[in-house]
Amino acid sequence: MNDHVGTSQSVSVIGLGDMGSGLARTLIEAGYQVSVWNRSRDKVDAIVSAGGIACSTPKEALLSNTHVLVCVADYSVWNRIIEDHSLQNEFKDRCLIQLTGGTFEEVVTHAAFIESHGGRLADGAIMCFPRQLGTSDASLLMSGVPAVLDECDDLLRTLAPDWTNLGDDVRLPSILSRSLVAGILTSFVGFLNGMAVCRAAGISLDVYKSHAIKANAIVPAEKNRLVDAVREGRTEETQASIDTWAGAHQTIHAVADAMGTNLVLQNAVKDVLKLGQDMGLGDHDLSALIKVFAPDQAC
Repeated sequence: MNDHVGTSQSVSVIGLGDMGSGLARTLIEAGYQVSVWNRSRDKVDAIVSAGGIACSTPKEALLSNTHVLVCVADYSVWNRIIEDHSLQNEFKDRCLIQLTGGTFEEVVTHAAFIESHGGRLADGAIMCFPRQLGTSDASLLMSGVPAVLDECDDLLRTLAPDWTNLGDDVRLPSILSRSLVAGILTSFVGFLNGMAVCRAAGISLDVYKSHAIKANAIVPAEKNRLVDAVREGRTEETQASIDTWAGAHQTIHAVADAMGTNLVLQNAVKDVLKLGQDMGLGDHDLSALIKVFAPDQAC
């Protein structure tokens, strides 16, 4: 339990999927009085058994507390909840902590809607598993006007002790979180692609896993180096040029092809490297590929 949280503090949580339930449980364990609503009553009952307070409608949850966390599947679901339960005029003097993932267009539209209906908004994205909430491994990206973020600080620190303040541009949590997920997802896809190649060749997946873990030891330092190279405009300095990587990838492509695996990923990697070469970046560092994805940005 966080010592700075008093048991008199209360909050509502709308949406009790895995993450929403994790939010509610973390707050209850920290001493908050938590009112909850979800379409499926069994999920409400599970939180009530942990010390939560059931609400029969989202309107009841919205009006039970000044601070309301929303964590539903997407903005279309949230918009339907607002419409189906006639919540449009119930946001006055509410502080909404919106943790539903969406495009930045949806986020901007939603922020304008809440403000025009008398509410306050802290918009964010969760970048961790439910089990990590409330621990030093939790990651919460937030934006909003300074006064609102200050108002929510204790609550946010309960969920993520080192939550990130991205300022008052409500688009930024969506953009940053999707950018991070892009890197994570492509890494997992690449890992599965390598697994498929090894399995086709009869190589033990345990052997593949152990060597993949060892190979990952270089990743953190290399990510730091890539960021520094792009930020400082040093993409010409290299010990392994794009041409070198492209040559190595020809072998990867050939092996994947020989093993009969789907080449959709390797074709995409090949195309990216070729675009870099076509831009005259063949003798540059791999970091110069940033120009393939953002050609108008100076590096």
